Amino acid sequence: MRDPNRKKRRLPLFIAAALVIAAVFISLFRDMGVVDSWRLRRTERQLRGEVEKLRQENALLKRTVEDLRGNPAVIEQEARRLGLIKEGENVIVVPQRQDARPQPPPKPGANRP
Repeated sequence: MRDPNRKKRRLPLFIAAALVIAAVFISLFRDMGVVDSWRLRRTERQLRGEVEKLRQENALLKRTVEDLRGNPAVIEQEARRLGLIKEGENVIVVPQRQDARPQPPPKPGANRP
């Protein structure tokens, strides 16, 4: 035989379970919930990696600046790259031959069978 009050006794249990499920759902998906926290942590890791790369690049640039300020060999190398000459040097310009045509770059995939 079934107890007629059984449904009445289970009602508070169902309400409590529904409230717990709703609280878990809200804590997972509301603003700054667990899901947002995971996203923020992932973004933080990415940004920390980017900051580290930028720090390394900054250190390299600082070394380059120091070299350009005080290392004569580096200064001369950069000046040569820019096409500058020393005092007393002569520049010899060799013109291109007129019958020599520049070779066009090979087309991608031209060597495929």
